[in-house]
Amino acid sequence: MSKYILRSYEQNKSIHNLYVSISNKEVINSQQTNVSDLINIRSMTKSIVSLLIGIALKEGYIKSLETPINYYLPNAPNHIVIRELLTMSSGFDIDDKDLYGLILKSNNWVKDILRLPVLEKGDFRYKAVDYHLLSAIISKSTGLTMSSFAQNKLFSPLGIIDFEWESDPQGVTVGSTGLRISFDSLIKLSQMLINNGFENKNEIISNDWLKISTSNGIPTNFSYGDYGFGWWIKTYNGKAFYRALGSGGQQILIYPKERISIIVTADKKTFNLVESETFSNKILDIITLKINNLEVGGS
Repeated sequence: MSKYILRSYEQNKSIHNLYVSISNKEVINSQQTNVSDLINIRSMTKSIVSLLIGIALKEGYIKSLETPINYYLPNAPNHIVIRELLTMSSGFDIDDKDLYGLILKSNNWVKDILRLPVLEKGDFRYKAVDYHLLSAIISKSTGLTMSSFAQNKLFSPLGIIDFEWESDPQGVTVGSTGLRISFDSLIKLSQMLINNGFENKNEIISNDWLKISTSNGIPTNFSYGDYGFGWWIKTYNGKAFYRALGSGGQQILIYPKERISIIVTADKKTFNLVESETFSNKILDIITLKINNLEVGGS
């Protein structure tokens, strides 16, 4: 099985690193970069933010997903709740293509985001501003920057020591992107996810949070699937899987049915999300065919 996966990997020079596991047993771990090199995971950052919201909720820093965001951010509209930021259905009227212009001339990102017009909420619209406000909410509710909160509550318990995370001019950790982390650290995160939020016997993320984050997603206009709380949700062979995705084809894929995890990092200039999806689907095909053959052979 591994030789067929490796063949696909070696045929595409745009892919830098590839990790595949079944039940946390390593099948492939091929890396073109040093294991300790920090990788810009881009919009995969949003999935990490979702994990941190789950921790903050469990520990009582955040009251509820239905809490209006102006409870933490007084100048925010009073009809938008935390759940709508997580599913990018807040109604803030901006697209990511216009975001660069906003932040380039802004000295206070959160303040200027909250000044944006709000259209009818409830529909998915891919925009980074929702996740930057989630970072601000974590900071307001915990008294820590989201970067420090992540270090204390997520990264250190997993043995992740080295990472970098960008901040805005006010020191608010960027919520939508900007996290640089090693490939080895991505593997540790995927192992925790496969183990339903546990690292050894220590619960890092509530399994209930993982389930609600990665099911019943909001419909989108993207081929990547529905959008949960920071995770893209799709089905394979009738069973749901979820993914963190970043531009240039970066992804962590978790397929709970067979406890399969796939991590891909690639050259953002020569690889894209569609190619990454095709590649990971090919790996799922190879693995599940092998598993099914073993089951038939053993019956």
